[in-house]
Amino acid sequence: QSQERIQKLKEAADFTIFTPGSTAGFPVSVLNSLEAPPNSILEDKELLRERISTTVTGFLGLLGIQADPLQSREHILISTILNHAWKQAQKLDLAALIQQIQTPPMNKVGVLELESFYSSKDRFELAMQLNNLLAAPGFETWMEGEPLDVQSFLYTATGKPRVSIFSIAHLSDSERMFFVSILLNQVVTWMRTQSGTTSLRALLYMDEIMGYFPPVANPPSKAPFLTLLKQARAYGLGVVLATQTPVDLDYTGLANAGAG
Repeated sequence: QSQERIQKLKEAADFTIFTPGSTAGFPVSVLNSLEAPPNSILEDKELLRERISTTVTGFLGLLGIQADPLQSREHILISTILNHAWKQAQKLDLAALIQQIQTPPMNKVGVLELESFYSSKDRFELAMQLNNLLAAPGFETWMEGEPLDVQSFLYTATGKPRVSIFSIAHLSDSERMFFVSILLNQVVTWMRTQSGTTSLRALLYMDEIMGYFPPVANPPSKAPFLTLLKQARAYGLGVVLATQTPVDLDYTGLANAGAG
């Protein structure tokens, strides 16, 4: 590309490099990922279940807990707490979540009494794990910076188009999975608030997709990717995924995508 075309692009858009969990670039706050999603998500049981599951799996992954949504007490308890809070339009942050793990807003989980399902002693240990994460040196950078607001990643406050680049090379594997999952959830939420269109209004690009969209395993990033590949085009959102090993991607997702 000529220097003139490159300069024209620089003048037409704002370029920002975000570094979640670090102040090397612009930090990103993940706290609003626990806030209740819009009604378009709350009224869709499948999307709500998917949003809760990926959010909880991501947070538990930070603690080193590989939780099965159908088997893990930790996953089921936190999912129940989020479901209760979101349906009541309550705002949660990590501090409130820790308190509600110790003193949940319900007496039963399923048909079992709360104490039988998950004793107060065991709940306290889980709360301590989350509290230690919150108090860990460096974790405060996860709560600083711009909120995870997709609209602000696409346009500046003055309405100028924005190219938002998220660099995660400095993060551990669990931190990368956590952030990618939380970001994708926010993209799905933003997408569902848009009107249908046949025009391209935004583009989501991810390099080195291997591990985030596998054919057999179900990491927390997989469900929102499937949703985006199935539905995003109807809302004017393009999705470009890059990998050197396409055989390691989920085949149902590939059926909804072209290859180049």
